Amino acid sequence: QLELRLGRSISVDSHSQAMAWGTFMELYVFSLIGMEYEITSNETDVHPTIKSWSGSKDLIVKNKKVSDIKCYQPKNFAKYADALLKGDIEILKKDFAKEYWQLVSNAIINDTPNAEAVLFMPYESELEVIREMAANYDGIDQWKYRFIAEADKSALPYLPDGGYYKNLNIFEFEIPLEDKIILTERVKLAIKELEK
Repeated sequence: QLELRLGRSISVDSHSQAMAWGTFMELYVFSLIGMEYEITSNETDVHPTIKSWSGSKDLIVKNKKVSDIKCYQPKNFAKYADALLKGDIEILKKDFAKEYWQLVSNAIINDTPNAEAVLFMPYESELEVIREMAANYDGIDQWKYRFIAEADKSALPYLPDGGYYKNLNIFEFEIPLEDKIILTERVKLAIKELEK
């Protein structure tokens, strides 16, 4: 609500290496996924009829699915990967409610039947390419990613090649109608409370 009235994010440019890592890894994930996706991570979408309801997705396949990319540190990566590997939205809803409801919200806003949770952590063998990408990155925020190129590899999140987890984990699911109804009603109620 505040962001919509401000016309900008309420966050100022706070910086942490974990946040910078996640943002930079999104760029790498974009290079791994199929061409069917449209990259939309810098856009905020507004619900077509409920103007106070907005959200940001990372990817969309129009009329089919929205996707959100997570690039967590090792402990959270393992926990989220375990939930995604079970392929059960009830587990996702229970153990990762924030992630689940964010996907549901973005699917409703963008009128897609499906949502897709994407989780990524590079294999050790991918680190050199990623370090080179960071070293050669020339955006205005290049200072944020310098540590990726310069840090000892033990300071970076990565998976051993050939281990239990895959680097790219994707769980696509159809949004249950009842969850769309529940979230829509909750958002309407929250907007009413905020407007008091």
